[in-house]
Amino acid sequence: MDLHVLLTTIIQIFAILNPISVMPTFLSLTEGRDDEEVQKIVKTVTVAMLLLMTLFSVTGKFLLMVLGVTVTGMKIGGGLILAVLAVDMLQGMPRTKEVEEEELAVVPLTTPLLVGPGTMTTILVLSTEYTTKYGFLTASAMLVISSLVVTVLTHLILSNSSKIRGVLGMNGLRGLSRFMAIIVAAVAADMLTSGLTDWLTGIGMLR
Repeated sequence: MDLHVLLTTIIQIFAILNPISVMPTFLSLTEGRDDEEVQKIVKTVTVAMLLLMTLFSVTGKFLLMVLGVTVTGMKIGGGLILAVLAVDMLQGMPRTKEVEEEELAVVPLTTPLLVGPGTMTTILVLSTEYTTKYGFLTASAMLVISSLVVTVLTHLILSNSSKIRGVLGMNGLRGLSRFMAIIVAAVAADMLTSGLTDWLTGIGMLR
């Protein structure tokens, strides 16, 4: 298992998932609730996140095969989605416009705010690429480990969101969120470049 690739994968997934940008919404939705209830919500979010990401990590390549989607197409489509997401993050726009109070731990906190289209697309693309390069077991292990690490980090951030807001303030949170957006934009550019290169090679315009 390539530790450098593993670390890069963790950073990519964490940046795209971007729990820091979700903190203001989380604090707003949990305002007025006692600490025990807040921690229960965080635990539900943690379990739901890990289940979703593990599912896409293990079934990524098979899912694309069933849907008849090529890796090249997924890279280009995923790159476009991430590019739009990065712009939204830079502008401070919410990833969902309507918030339902019922089952808020799963919807909207887990999905689409945390494990949204960008996160799912990234894991699907990486699953396919890594399976081709390293084999199914190694690819799945790398993505599941990455998902677990990101889930733990997200759990810690949400559990201590009030303390983090007290230390950084809202401007500090916005600054960190913008930094994550730059990383997402870079991942989008790499994904688009790789997809377009594969496509141009496939039609004989590149060698």
